[in-house]
Amino acid sequence: MQTAGSGKWKPRQPGPGRPASAQVSRGSAALRWLQLLAVIGSALLALAIGSTVTEGQDPDVLKDPVALGAWLYEGHCIGCHGPYEKARIAGLFDDEADLRAAIEGGGRGCQVAWSTRNGGPLRSAEIKALAQYMLTWEELGAAPNLSPLPPQPTATPTPLPAPGAGAAAIRDATPTPTPAPELDPQIRLIIEGSELARGAWLYTQNCYRCHLDYGYARMARALSAQKVETAVKAGKIGTSMPAFGRREGGDLSISDIRSIVRYVMAFEQLDASPALPAGLFRPPTPDPSKLAMIPLPDIPRASGNARAGARWYVQRCARCHGLAGEGGIGPLLAKPWPSVRPDLTVKAAIAAGVPGTLMRAWDQAAGGELTGQQVDDLVVYILQMTPP
Repeated sequence: MQTAGSGKWKPRQPGPGRPASAQVSRGSAALRWLQLLAVIGSALLALAIGSTVTEGQDPDVLKDPVALGAWLYEGHCIGCHGPYEKARIAGLFDDEADLRAAIEGGGRGCQVAWSTRNGGPLRSAEIKALAQYMLTWEELGAAPNLSPLPPQPTATPTPLPAPGAGAAAIRDATPTPTPAPELDPQIRLIIEGSELARGAWLYTQNCYRCHLDYGYARMARALSAQKVETAVKAGKIGTSMPAFGRREGGDLSISDIRSIVRYVMAFEQLDASPALPAGLFRPPTPDPSKLAMIPLPDIPRASGNARAGARWYVQRCARCHGLAGEGGIGPLLAKPWPSVRPDLTVKAAIAAGVPGTLMRAWDQAAGGELTGQQVDDLVVYILQMTPP
């Protein structure tokens, strides 16, 4: 303890009935306890490290931010984006700040909210490490030279309830997924060595059940690669074509989808099937549950005020379509609209415009001048016009 004004530490003097030898004895016992606790803590720490780092691995490897980023990418990103050499995510952003904001998610980039402030599992330092790994990859033009990384943690499935268990136990149980059949080693070598072969195999596994051999229907004959990718990724509402992209709830990563696109576009460029081994085209047993029709979404009808719509029509539309919708520079609007949902047909044209024409987008969400309610007012007014 310190005495007032001295500034120096002085040992506490033994009090009455407390000899100095007793105090030293108790101090020695406390020191021995602290030493024992330190040994136990070191042993527990060694066991914890040994559970994630195998022989030959550097236990401090994840202290390097780039190595930590590589490990986090493998555990969190590879499922959707595939190996980084195929994803090259950092090349899409101007600087590290933009990249980190995209990784954080929450609507600003990745569809998954990864940052803890957005409710995700990754801290700010881990987001930064992910960005540094990607930027280092881009700077080198190849994967960074890193020590072997620790294995990813594996989830332990909840055991199934025993026969005769109650309904609650059965309802709350997590079943163990049935493993996929083992891929033929020769086929694996082929699809790992060629993106075209991989695309053909993925097409057969995922698309053949509806479209049959690609040469049968040639679905992408008049489409661009981007449109094919969008259709595979997002699916087609009102058909049995599901969304295959993982962000949309499907099973395929973006690299898988692009491999399929590569295959079908190669077919179209050659006007024939590419020369590939027949083993790639053996279709799996169809799963009837994956052939169910996808129902149409329930979209409410446009609800607006025809009188307000008439004012907006005179101000914004009459100069091209005529005061009574009789047409002019633009097409006739006072007519029957042969559509399942005429309101959606007219609303889409007003809101988003018509590519290749003078009709531009009017909805503010698409860069126009009108609010969503004003667009609905216009739709109601146009559909009430009397044909000439």
